[in-house]
Amino acid sequence: MINPRKKLNISFILILFLTSLVHAQNSQIDEKSVSKKFSLNGLSPSLILSRAESWFENEDNGEKNVVESLNPEKKELIVKGETKVLYKNIGKELYPKRSGMAEVLDAYFGHMIEVHIGDDYYEINYIVTDMKKEMYGREEIFYKCVNFEEINEEDLEAYNDDMNKLLKANLVFKKRREIFMENSKSQFEEVSNFLLNAGEVNIFSINEAITDD
Repeated sequence: MINPRKKLNISFILILFLTSLVHAQNSQIDEKSVSKKFSLNGLSPSLILSRAESWFENEDNGEKNVVESLNPEKKELIVKGETKVLYKNIGKELYPKRSGMAEVLDAYFGHMIEVHIGDDYYEINYIVTDMKKEMYGREEIFYKCVNFEEINEEDLEAYNDDMNKLLKANLVFKKRREIFMENSKSQFEEVSNFLLNAGEVNIFSINEAITDD
């Protein structure tokens, strides 16, 4: 059986390799979205939408995405889906000698992928819309702390305050609660980078499908 940590490292190496190509294309990055414009290069809107739709119909991509609307008149394709994120378990920092505690956690985020076509370009957008699952049931405040640009300190403080109360209620000692708070920002940076990379890999792959002759 492959060690979860090794699987995580392999995934990150692959993502970083692919996204190094995409970063060079100067993506537009906002708080919870990433987008990229491409020249039409003689491709018709109908062909662009058809090839993009075919990408989502691929077995692997179709498991994580559902086409919400395909509108040739508006020249747009809108898809909703889910991204699985792997990230370090802070709990392992609190209890490093406890056996059986997972080093890596998984979480699920909802996303929207859009393809819009203009007069001389088409644009692919990847937007993180919400959080589906978080081990402490703090999906809403966790999601607020995800930020592709910079972690918002007010959102981080609100998350830490809430988690401090939860951990205290579960009889976690103050020293360990402080360790959790000290590591929470790096947790959100890790999750944000994972999602940003996933978005850029999707954009890169969809564009490859569109331009493939």
